[in-house]
Amino acid sequence: MRKSIVYVVTTAVISVAALAALALYARVPQARAHDLDADDDSDYVCPRENATLRGVYMSQGGGTVVGVGPITFQGTVYLDGKGGVTNPFTASFAGKIVRVVAPGTYTLSSDCTGTMTLGGADHFDIRVSPDGSRIDYIKTDAETIVSGRATRVSH
Repeated sequence: MRKSIVYVVTTAVISVAALAALALYARVPQARAHDLDADDDSDYVCPRENATLRGVYMSQGGGTVVGVGPITFQGTVYLDGKGGVTNPFTASFAGKIVRVVAPGTYTLSSDCTGTMTLGGADHFDIRVSPDGSRIDYIKTDAETIVSGRATRVSH
């Protein structure tokens, strides 16, 4: 009898908590894809697209490369506002230090998302702050778990 009372009380508490969570969820405004009107230019947060990214940025990040191990890196990123990038950086691949200058390209959409390719072989998805002062990136190549951030230090 005691076990069944504990079970009933526990079930009732969980049910009340679930109902409270659903009620709260229903009250919180939700972003919905159909609420975004792609034809309304005023909603674009990066209307200058590629020109949003112009200047000198300091970058750092890290992660893991399958079969190699941990990686960390830091460098300077030069963006020309026209889709061109030069990225001299120092990286540690599982303790082995390398210094590289990687040229590349980028494309930025008016919603502040885009892509970047460095050295012809490294591909990234990027998300940019509306004023272009910060770039968050994640490497999209297979067998890599790498991400980082770049912050503009001068125009």
